[in-house]
Amino acid sequence: MPIFNKDSYDRCDSKAKEVWRKYLEEKGIYTKVFEDYKADIQALHPYFHEVEIKSSWENVWPPHWKTLHIPARKKKYLDEGKKGFFIVFNKNCTKAKIVESKNMDKDFIENIPNRRYPKGEPFYNIPIHLTKEVDLT
Repeated sequence: MPIFNKDSYDRCDSKAKEVWRKYLEEKGIYTKVFEDYKADIQALHPYFHEVEIKSSWENVWPPHWKTLHIPARKKKYLDEGKKGFFIVFNKNCTKAKIVESKNMDKDFIENIPNRRYPKGEPFYNIPIHLTKEVDLT
């Protein structure tokens, strides 16, 4: 399993949580954030919200990116049939791709190489048609 990168986490986590909480609260969904090492955002509805930033996604989702990668370690949020949303923001948090937990099939897990881990790490390799894009501008 990859080593936790605290610098990367500190740079991105607060910003992503802040943007998504604002979006939810504008929709009348009230939230709370506290660090319990469970899902990033708990809301006053029965769904969790787990956020992250994909810094290589700048503006328009590149058409050759046919899948969205969610770290397989996030599987723990699905334990006991919990339902929620995985939200992946672009670099500036102006757009987001949303994956519902019902689409996080274990058959999508693959070892995928990336810049930080050339030998790869396990990700859910979610087909892009199973995502929804939201414009946050």
